[in-house]
Amino acid sequence: MIRSERGSFIDFLLLLTKWRKFILINLFIVGIVSLIVSFQLPKWYKATAVVMPPADNQAAGGLSALMSSLPIGGLGLGGGGEMTYMAILKSKSYATDIIKKFDLQSFYENETMFEAYLSFYGDFDAQLTEENMIAISFEYTDSVRVAEIVNYMIEKLAIRSTDLMIEKAGRTKKYIEKRYLQNLHDIDSLAIAIEMFNKRYGIIEFETQTKALIEMAAKIESEIFIKEAELKAIESSFGKGSPQYNTKKNELDVFQKQFRDLTNDKFNTSENPFSSLFISFKELPKLSREYAELYANYLLLAKLQEYLLPEYEQAKLQVQKDDPTLQIIDSAVPPDWKSKPKKAFIILGALVVAFVLQMLIILLFEYIIQMEREDPERFKQFEKLRNAWSFKSNKNQT
Repeated sequence: MIRSERGSFIDFLLLLTKWRKFILINLFIVGIVSLIVSFQLPKWYKATAVVMPPADNQAAGGLSALMSSLPIGGLGLGGGGEMTYMAILKSKSYATDIIKKFDLQSFYENETMFEAYLSFYGDFDAQLTEENMIAISFEYTDSVRVAEIVNYMIEKLAIRSTDLMIEKAGRTKKYIEKRYLQNLHDIDSLAIAIEMFNKRYGIIEFETQTKALIEMAAKIESEIFIKEAELKAIESSFGKGSPQYNTKKNELDVFQKQFRDLTNDKFNTSENPFSSLFISFKELPKLSREYAELYANYLLLAKLQEYLLPEYEQAKLQVQKDDPTLQIIDSAVPPDWKSKPKKAFIILGALVVAFVLQMLIILLFEYIIQMEREDPERFKQFEKLRNAWSFKSNKNQT
């Protein structure tokens, strides 16, 4: 195996030595021709600009940052960030504007706009860098013109992104305004419902009045407990028929009647002019539940209003804002060096292709010579086949 490999390599060297003049002359001719062609090709220049898009919350005018603190997840608002700018750069409308502005369809000699798009995107490039910046590049045959084209691309990108930001801010403002006004209406409706609730049940301050009612009921019940204890003591000492017993019994009856009236909503206004300030004891559980529901909803809407008001004001300001948010890190400048054609690559590539083609031709000739020497019958068949496909022989036959 080793001998065969060495033999093959030696045979290859012998073959190169045999055909060295043919190979060197052809390679020299190909090298000269490719050098001349490379000098005839137009020079292309590449200009690059670097821009820094704003952060997501800045792109949205601060809306997403503020709304992120909401318990409802920011109402689904968010900024565009780098992806918004990349989408603009890759959009068809953006390419159309650049092509028409600099008449690139004529420059590329394209008959259709579709071909112009393909040619444009072949020379245009936009990439996100590791530092989350955007590098915009374009290739053109004029070093000054290419810098002008790239700088116009940045200008157009800033205008498009600002327009999108304002459009998005308008939609955001419309949504927040609708929610803000709805919330105001709901707060007013709940305030009216609480007012009607208070009027219907004669309530001034629900919690205070409820507390007073419970304290009064507890005080009367404690008095009843004391009077009952005193009555039992008098009964054991003086008997039921004694004057002391009858007096204490009358006092106990008064407290028991007051407690029954209080719990049965029969508090005598004539006897107690402040009885109208007390809530119905029988309806207290139901009223507490109804009032708690109204008041909890009112507090929830009031808390939401604390978030919506600054958001609404911010959205109104954002709609009026038209300052570009794109920051230019490096503007495009006319390049000093061409980007293509690469003469060295052209010449080297031509030489490699020429060498491979020569080797194929040499191997074919060597095979034919070997076949003529070692297998004459097969060579005669080859000659017939060659004559059959020969244009000259066909012409003579006709």
